[in-house]
Amino acid sequence: MFRVIRVLLLLAILAGTFLLFDKNSESITIYFFRDNGYDIPGYLAFIGFIMIGVIIGYIISLKSVFSYRSEISKLVKSNKEISEELDGLRNVAVGEEFSFSDKE
Repeated sequence: MFRVIRVLLLLAILAGTFLLFDKNSESITIYFFRDNGYDIPGYLAFIGFIMIGVIIGYIISLKSVFSYRSEISKLVKSNKEISEELDGLRNVAVGEEFSFSDKE
């Protein structure tokens, strides 16, 4: 049931997008610096700016991905050291060097 609703929602979004493209088929002039400008259809400008935004967002998110990976690497290394220390403490034989008092 959920899959059918999801497919219908996707089709509605696509239909709305194509309707938007049909309404914005007029030419838009985009000027780069002091250029004469480029005439492109409105829907291509819309798609182009969305693609540029997605790419910029992806590049910005890479910084946090790399910092999280390094933090996970440090935590895994620390966890391994603590596990080795714990295993070493488990294997220590209780000998005469430990003295317990009556309070314990």
